[in-house]
Order: sequence, then C-alpha cells, then structure tokens
Amino acid sequence: MLSSDTCKAAQTDSVCLSEFNHEELETFLEFLYCGNLDKEKFEMHYSSLALASHKYAIPHLEKFCEENILKLIDSSNALKVLEISEICSNETLKVAALESIIKHKQEIICSPSFDEFAIQNPHLIVHITRYSCTRF
Repeated sequence: MLSSDTCKAAQTDSVCLSEFNHEELETFLEFLYCGNLDKEKFEMHYSSLALASHKYAIPHLEKFCEENILKLIDSSNALKVLEISEICSNETLKVAALESIIKHKQEIICSPSFDEFAIQNPHLIVHITRYSCTRF
C-alpha cells in the first residue's frame, strides 16, 4: 500500500513551518527527536514551543511545556504566559499566570509593556480584573 503512487508526495512538496525562526525550529525538532530539552533552550523558546504543541496537537510537548512554564513563571513573563494559556486553552497556566499577575500587580501594571498588552488583549484585562476581584 505504501508503495502506491497515491501515498507518495511529489518531490517538490515541502513542509512549511513558518511560525518558527531557525532556532525555534531546531529546538522544536530536538524535542521531537529526543523527547526533552535542556532548561536554557526551553526558556528561550517556551512560547513558540507551547503554541506549536497546541497547534500540532503534540500531547507530550504540551505536558512538557505546561510543567516547565509553571516553574519559570514570574513577573517578567506572566502576561505572556496568560496569552499562551488563552491560545492553548490551558486552565492550569491561566490560573498560574493570573496568580503571578496579582502577586506582582504593582510591578506588572505599572510597566510600559502593560499598556501595550491591554490594547492588544482587552479580554484578558477583563480576566485579570475579575480574578483579582473574586480572589479575595
């Protein structure tokens, strides 16, 4: 069956993963081949890996990303993690991001990046507001 012409791709066909830059693609492929990544590589590319794990439905990578993002979430990346959690429909990451945002609210809300985040993600600002009001 596999030797039939209907199961073969033309030689000119290629797979395009345009959401990755070269380093991100290299890291993604390393994870697919090895099933693991060192901490530094993951920290550099966690966002693109998490989004790819969701887009391509790779459960092992989704679990790996969730476990490792939970370890590195802090005030510097909580807004980014909240965006990722929304795109990937990951409730665990969403709650962790919201907790971090509330914990570091002065630092995060007063940062210049917060204004841009609010403009691009008004629905997530609603989530932050609601979470902060219902948490206490």
